[in-house]
Amino acid sequence: MPIRKYITAFALALVLLPSAAAWAEEEDPRAAPLAPAARQGSQQSLEQPSEAPEQHIPVLEQSQPTSSIPLPVPGASQETTSFVDRLHGEISRGLLTTAVWLDSFFADERAAAEQNQSYMRARYDAIQERRTSAAYAPTVDLRLALPQLEKKAHIVISAEPADTSKSSPAPVAAAATSDRIAQPEERNVTTALYYILRSAVRESIIVRTGAMFSHGKPVLFISPRYRKFTPLKAWDFRFTQDAIWRTDTRWQADTRFDLERRLPRDLFFRASVGGSWMEVKNGYFYGAGCSLRQPFDLKRAMEYEWLSSFQTRPVGELVEVMFKVRYRQNFCRDWMFFEVAPQYRLPRDRQFNGTPGILFRFEMFFGRKA
Repeated sequence: MPIRKYITAFALALVLLPSAAAWAEEEDPRAAPLAPAARQGSQQSLEQPSEAPEQHIPVLEQSQPTSSIPLPVPGASQETTSFVDRLHGEISRGLLTTAVWLDSFFADERAAAEQNQSYMRARYDAIQERRTSAAYAPTVDLRLALPQLEKKAHIVISAEPADTSKSSPAPVAAAATSDRIAQPEERNVTTALYYILRSAVRESIIVRTGAMFSHGKPVLFISPRYRKFTPLKAWDFRFTQDAIWRTDTRWQADTRFDLERRLPRDLFFRASVGGSWMEVKNGYFYGAGCSLRQPFDLKRAMEYEWLSSFQTRPVGELVEVMFKVRYRQNFCRDWMFFEVAPQYRLPRDRQFNGTPGILFRFEMFFGRKA
């Protein structure tokens, strides 16, 4: 009898071992909601443990949440379906609170400057402030990645409002100042070549060069950009340095420091300090600000922002304080976005009298992963 039991157990093991091995080789169901590029990035992070893990979620991938939801298997129990839904919800919340995903969703300059993909972004902005007439500004940004150069080079063609840092610097808020609408005669048309010398989680180096038509005159420029990311114990530190040389304004240097972290309840906080020096202007322009971002799901998010701008010449003084709330939503199609941003400014040139305003933005994004 004992020998028969051993033979029976051995036979059962031979039957069950192949099934167990096949089950072990299957992918972890937690990776299902992630796009292939995200899984590839996670494998690279395992090969290089010295790099800080950071999930890069391109705009196009995050704008299609339904494609990443695992479908229920016919005949599966309600308990299994609930587990899959709960697992997908937990992973989605983790992605929503990452800096890369939020910067991509809000089309922040931090993410746009390093996106390695071809795309076209078309915007139509309308803003109204008290004591001023309404302003309207269409913006087109076209980027073509060159596969012949291993997708490290991009041809960029853009027609957008002039960079506000050239006329009224508020360098801390590189992302916020881009939302201010310039008058039509202040628009720039730029054709440039971006070349990515290094692109990694911790460090990136990009050189941008080309020509633009500023105020109807051709301007040549070259602009190297360096970014360093350092994960700390509870915070993440980001340093960005831009050096710009133009034939009309000569040298300019923009510096920014970001300190950011995830908070409970799916919130993301960022504090920024930055400054700008220009050869054609006296003094140094600097500022400080902070923002709190609150994602609701893969299609809706809000941002609460405070900014203060200063200058050192002719005397050190506060130039402006601004409070702003942004609501951004993906609607109707995966490539369509709507944004509304009420703001309240206290500028020195108006004796710090409150100036309310509101921005409406309609945006279309077309592109594919590089």
